[in-house]
Amino acid sequence: MPDKKRYLEFITAFLTIPVLLTVLLSNVSNLQNQKKPEPTPTPVVTPIVNTPAPTVRVTPVDPTPTNTPSAQCTPGVGPIDIVYPEENSTISDDPVCLDIPRQGGNYCSVVWSYRINGSNWSNYTDREVCMYGLSPGNKQLDLRVKSIVSGEEKILRRSFTVAGSATTPTPATQSGTTSGI
Repeated sequence: MPDKKRYLEFITAFLTIPVLLTVLLSNVSNLQNQKKPEPTPTPVVTPIVNTPAPTVRVTPVDPTPTNTPSAQCTPGVGPIDIVYPEENSTISDDPVCLDIPRQGGNYCSVVWSYRINGSNWSNYTDREVCMYGLSPGNKQLDLRVKSIVSGEEKILRRSFTVAGSATTPTPATQSGTTSGI
């Protein structure tokens, strides 16, 4: 038996070659199929002279299980629009809360990011956006809506004017409240 051991070791080593090749090819295939994650833009606050920075309050919109992607929803953004504030309207509300309803279809969940007057984009969220202490004047709101399943993006634009106010806004203190843009 000891003189046949070397043959047995040779056959065993020879049979491991297909297994090693399969593992190697599987790993190479997985590395090629990996998609690099899209970097999330981080907002940069630019100070405005003699103007208080707006405070943004974020509150939950709909905590139902439909916020999770499932095989039963339609990938994509679907029909979506900014209902409030209306185009070219004058707003005296503080805060200005966006109304973004989705109509029709069983579309998968989306997240959105916004910016005002061409500033940096906010982080993506699925929560309601309320902007406190906006300075008076013309505003252009850009809303970038992204499907969390397909990655499809749609950009909505809205122009409105913020009327002057004699009172200084105070930030709300509730859970889920953040300050800054």
